[in-house]
Amino acid sequence: MARVFNLDTAAVDIRKNLARSFQSANVNFLIGSGASYPAIPSAGAVEEEIASLFEAGDEDAAYLKLYDFLATIQAPTNKLIAGVADANNATVVGNYTEYLGIIEVILSERRTSLLPKQAAIFTTNYDLFIEQASLPYLAMRLNDGFSRVPSLTGRSEYSSRTFFTTTSSTGNLYNYKVDIPCINLMKLHGSLSWKRDGDSILFSVTNTPLLPAGKTAAQAKAFVDAYAVVLPQTKKFHTTLMDSTYYELLRIYANELDREGTLLVSFGFSFGDSHILGITKRALKNPTLRLVTFAFNDADRETYLKRFEGCNNVDIIAPGPPANLDFAKFNGVLRDILPALDGKKK
Repeated sequence: MARVFNLDTAAVDIRKNLARSFQSANVNFLIGSGASYPAIPSAGAVEEEIASLFEAGDEDAAYLKLYDFLATIQAPTNKLIAGVADANNATVVGNYTEYLGIIEVILSERRTSLLPKQAAIFTTNYDLFIEQASLPYLAMRLNDGFSRVPSLTGRSEYSSRTFFTTTSSTGNLYNYKVDIPCINLMKLHGSLSWKRDGDSILFSVTNTPLLPAGKTAAQAKAFVDAYAVVLPQTKKFHTTLMDSTYYELLRIYANELDREGTLLVSFGFSFGDSHILGITKRALKNPTLRLVTFAFNDADRETYLKRFEGCNNVDIIAPGPPANLDFAKFNGVLRDILPALDGKKK
């Protein structure tokens, strides 16, 4: 069965176990909506609510609900794009910035030359906080799936093939080759930076105006349909393009977990998505896979225990009553393993 470690009583064990895994494993992260709180409120049971409205035949109410859901993400994104000061945005960007910095050090300090200095972040979030947080790290590459080639039109097209490349630095006078730390950012449900163009997905970041308070269902539907994302509803896909992209990314996720010696660290993700949960549980039959999932509170801990019942390669990191395990504490756990990686305090 899954093991539970409480931060207040097992911090040393957590640090040792994670440090050992980060040294020798293929490193993957699974990030959910909890990581973008408080800038974006938790989705809660919105998927079930929207699905119920569609099943009841009330499409008008369903699209109005979908609009409200997307507006909670687009509103803080508009401020982010425009550079408008916002305390919640600043908190979330700060959390992600520290998180990416820790990953960069982890990859740089790995002593093995058998594994590339590469990690994957799988996320169901549409927002652009990770992209914003990556800007200070000029020596690290964030690969978001877009192939950026010289073009007079500035066209940047999405292709999952870009996730299978590594980047190295070489000297022009001396014969050396150094891998550059790289993070593959795979947005399983699409992104606000994605725009459909026929059979292609293009990179496009725009400040999208929200609808007025007296919006109609038709306006809400037009607003929703403009997004290249997988929506929280029973029939998730509006186009074959999003359908194929979603399942292609799920296939990459499944393949990553099937690799020998893989570590999957989950934060802010409830495993409520049936496709992702199913793939993860099947992959856990691989005895060399280790899932470390961080529970925000006691309720999440119990949810994980039920969902991964019978899986002995799952570790649940819980805050211990009555505290919550937020992004800052998650970063603190990762930061504490850095001395164990290189033998000195960072």
